[in-house]
This record gives sequence, C-alpha cells and structure tokens, in this order.
Amino acid sequence: MAPKFPDEVNVFLVPHSRMKDLVGTYMDQLSTTDFRSNGALEHLLPLLENTFTEFKSHEHIENQYIMERLKQRLKLVDVTSQSVCNCHGDSQLVEILNLLRDGYTCTSKSISERINFGSQLQKAVSEFTKQFIPHMEEEEEIFQPMLMKYFAYEELLLLKQQVIQQHEFWKEKLLVQKETAENMLALLNTVAFEVTDYRSGDDEDYQETLQTLVELTCENISKNKIVHETILEASFDDLPEEMILHIFSYLNLADRTRCAQVNKHWNMLIYSPQLWKTIYPTNWAKGFYDFQYRDPYTLVESEWKTKSFLDDDDDISTAEEILSSQAEKEIQCYEKFVLNALVRIGEGVQCLVVAGGLHLSSTILHSMLVLCPNIQHLDASYTNITDLSFKGLALKKACIYLEHLDLTGCRFITDVGLERLGNCFKSPLARSFPSSKCGSCCQSCKNCPKYTDQMPMDNIRYGSNDSLFENDVSSPGLVYLSLSGCTSVTDFGLGSLLEVTVQKESLLFLDLSGCSLLSGRGLKTIAKHSSRLQPEDLYYCNRIQEGPYPEEANGCQNLECPLRGCCCFDQ
Repeated sequence: MAPKFPDEVNVFLVPHSRMKDLVGTYMDQLSTTDFRSNGALEHLLPLLENTFTEFKSHEHIENQYIMERLKQRLKLVDVTSQSVCNCHGDSQLVEILNLLRDGYTCTSKSISERINFGSQLQKAVSEFTKQFIPHMEEEEEIFQPMLMKYFAYEELLLLKQQVIQQHEFWKEKLLVQKETAENMLALLNTVAFEVTDYRSGDDEDYQETLQTLVELTCENISKNKIVHETILEASFDDLPEEMILHIFSYLNLADRTRCAQVNKHWNMLIYSPQLWKTIYPTNWAKGFYDFQYRDPYTLVESEWKTKSFLDDDDDISTAEEILSSQAEKEIQCYEKFVLNALVRIGEGVQCLVVAGGLHLSSTILHSMLVLCPNIQHLDASYTNITDLSFKGLALKKACIYLEHLDLTGCRFITDVGLERLGNCFKSPLARSFPSSKCGSCCQSCKNCPKYTDQMPMDNIRYGSNDSLFENDVSSPGLVYLSLSGCTSVTDFGLGSLLEVTVQKESLLFLDLSGCSLLSGRGLKTIAKHSSRLQPEDLYYCNRIQEGPYPEEANGCQNLECPLRGCCCFDQ
C-alpha cells in the first residue's frame, strides 16, 4: 500500500483519482456493449476515444510537469534513478487510439467483423489496464516519496497546483472543441439554403467562401473564451474527425466534390467510407445532387413519354440525338463515379439506389456490386439490366448481406440472374449446394417433364419436426423482395434466389406481380416456410391458379401500368 502523504502536497492524488474513475467507466462500457449492434458500436467509439485521449494527455502532463522536473532535480543533486528515466511510454495508448479510429469503419461491416473488432478492443484495453493500475501505484509509492525528499513543501504546493491547472486546461480545450462543432453545425444549418444554392464556376471562390464561414464561426466562439489569461483558439481542422465528418454529411454531392479539392486532409475525410452509407448514382447522373430518394417511376415515366412524343414527331433524327446525348451524359457519370469515388468509399456503402437508370449498363452495375461488399439494400428498379449484372458475384463474396432487393420493372432479368444472386447468399463453405439442371440453362427446359416435377424448393432438407436444417449460411436472408414485371422468372429462379431466405424465415414482403410463369404450387411452398410473410404483403399474378392465400393475398399490381411487365397486355 502506498504511504500516506499530506493531501495538499500529493501531486498524484487528484489526477489518479480521475484516472481510476475513467478505468471503472470504460470497463463498464465495454462489458455492456453489444458489438453486434451498429448503434451500440457507434455510441461506444467516441466515448472511448475521449477517454483514452485523456489518458494520453494525463501522461503528457506527468512527463512534462512532474517527471521532467524530478529528473532535473536528481541531476542537480547528482542522483541517478533508472525508474525515473524510463517512466512513461505511450505505445499502448497510441495502439488503442489507432484501433478505435479503425473501429469507425467496422460500423459498416458484417456482424462477425464487428464481434472480432470487439474482441481485439477488449484484449488491448485489458492489457493496458493490467499495466496502468500498477503503474499509478508505482508512481504513488516511488515517485511521491522522492518528490517529498528533494522538493520543498512550497514547491510541491505549486507543482500540484500546476498539474491540476493543466488538467483543467485540457478539459476546457475539449469543451471548446465540442462547442465549436455544435456552433458550427448550428451556423451551417442556419445558412444551409445559402450554401446549397451557392454555385460558382470558380473553385477558389467557393473554397474562400467556405473557409470564411469556418473562420467566422471559430472567431465568434473563441472571442470570449479566456481561461487563466490564455485565449483558446480553434480552427476547423482542430476538430475531432468524427465531428468534421458529421459536418460534411450535411453537404450534397456537388459540395462534397468541391470540398475534396481544398487539401489532402479534406479529400481523405470526404472520401471516408462511413460518410457514404447510402448512395444514389442514378439521381446524380440525372443532375439531382442531394441524398434524397426520388420515385423512379416518375423519372422513367417522364422519359418514356418524352421518347413517345419525339418518336411521333416528324424529325426522328432530332429525337434520337436528344436521347443519345442524355444517355451518353449519364453513362459517363456512372463510369466516373465508379472509377474515381466508389473504389474508395465502396466498403462503407450499405444502400445502393440506381432506380430509374434506363442507361445503366449491366457491366457498370456489376462493378458497383463488387465494390460494395457490405450492401444490404439494392434498388435497381426500372432499369434495363440483364443477368450479366450478377455474374460471378458469389466468387467475389458480394451481396452476402443483402436484405432488401427491388428489381421492379427489370424485364430482362431471368432465372439465370436470380440463381446467380441466390448463390451469393450461401456460405463459402457450402458452395457445392445441390442444383437442378432444369430451368437454368434455357427457356426450352420448361418443356421438360422434370421441370414441373422437381423444383428447387422441393430439394430443401427438413428435420423430423418439418423445420429446415440449419445450414452454415452467412446471409441474413431477404426481408423485402420485388420482382414485379420480371415476366421471364419461373419457379426455378425464384426457388434458387429464396433458398437461404426460406431457411432463415426472414421474408416480410414479396411482390411477384406480372410473373405469370410461376406456379401456384411453387408459391405455396415458399409461403408455407415463410412464417413472417403475411397475406396482405404478398402480390402475384391473377392468372396463377391454386396460389397461397387465394382470398387474402393481393393480385397483380401491373394491370394499369405500361412500364412494368404484365401478361394482360402487350409490352
């Protein structure tokens, strides 16, 4: 036990008390955090970063104001102490802080990766704690007696006061940084319309305007901030990275692109994956640079009507020229986005919306899916994509975590594309799953007797209690699926796509309007083993006989829609 010294000259008493409280706090936080949850991890990381930054500041203050002075005094009296010379090393703190910063990228990754990160973090923190507590005890037992021996009473009083003062300075600086961020967010919100509407062809003018805004904010905050006759100044780049990212999240695509040109630091932050969880490449290709969802049917309908009007006009060449010019512009936008941005931000993308992209090629969509391995939501409705979009994705471990899939109006998608997507959902350890030979090779297979007698859904193994055996699958299964207007889809393709989903019993919504080649028997098999799918959330073609929930399920939603496939009128 450390010897008792008068509190007024015990220079370690106050800071060590604070450090011990922090140890107890972060141990509680780590033990109660569910690393499977994105929200829990996002809440924990900034708390731990602040805590271990304070530990680092604490060691810096001890080095500068206690240990350095003690070494100088020992040198003056010709006394050598190896323990004083090798007191502090912050390699563990640097390691933990780097690990925490890496943790922000884990918020957009899979559950297993978040759990693995949690284990690494707990191990690193545990090793730090095992050394840090004894280290504080060593300081109290060894260095405090040395201070009492070689320093006068009045010197220790002043030294303790300086140490406490420096800790207070650190807290004030942190508060100023936090207040700076909050005020800056408030100011940006106030002038949001002006910033959003500001358009200048001169990047220098834009950067100067943005920098002026930042300087005015910092000047307003620091004007009356005087602590112990020291003015605490803060600039935009002094803010913690998570605060800067939060500020950048309010900017639209055009403004983010401009900010990325300010300097290398801003460029790195702008293209941080966590800033791009939801992306709208089609909206951006059409000139809508915000992060708002737009009804793709409206966009496609307008384009379709324009094409019909121009086709009826006498000047056909003019019509083709206008449409080809727009198509070329959108195609270039897709290609530039993939090559310049998606290769950097793809890891963080969870929601990809390309709905309404009539000029989106299957090759470009394939590249997007490969570059976004953590995608959970895919909306490719009202596009002309083909089965090529999904070729080889399983080998690249893409679309594993997909839960929401909207292929409404994708009339060129067939069983081949659905089978390829279904392969993505299976575990890498179970790639050699059984597959029927009929249905996936060509449309002529529909004439084969085996096609109707043996469907993929019938191949799924059941246990003695009529429940599915748990296979080693890493996919959570689809929650939402719309194949409305995919008129070439058959039982084979749907069964291949939903094999894992049925095992997980995750499906909540299913729209098969216009898919007239499906059978009532196949739909019943899916509905039987989709316990969470309610009749009111199921849609299928009116011509399908003996389908599930004949009185409760919804009929085809495409009867009055010329843009989605339907068996009731010519497409």
